[in-house]
Amino acid sequence: MDYSSRTYSFIHTADIGEVDFSQVMETSAATVRKSIDGTQFILKWYTADLPTFITPSGSITPVWEGTHEECLTQLQSPFWTNTGSMP
Repeated sequence: MDYSSRTYSFIHTADIGEVDFSQVMETSAATVRKSIDGTQFILKWYTADLPTFITPSGSITPVWEGTHEECLTQLQSPFWTNTGSMP
């Protein structure tokens, strides 16, 4: 599948109440992927349709923003993926 027309963003969990889920591909706060420590979550949208709540005109400033490929690289870090051994 071609994901080149999508933008991925990491947002502070404290901002989740500001998200208009009708403008992104996630359906609710309950369906977002969160970081291991729960301080950030991921949103994605079609690049041509920048959500109105994302700055510069909106109320949320992303921690990180990039392509699908860049997001997959970011998700390999211990911040997003538990790399420890299972009990």
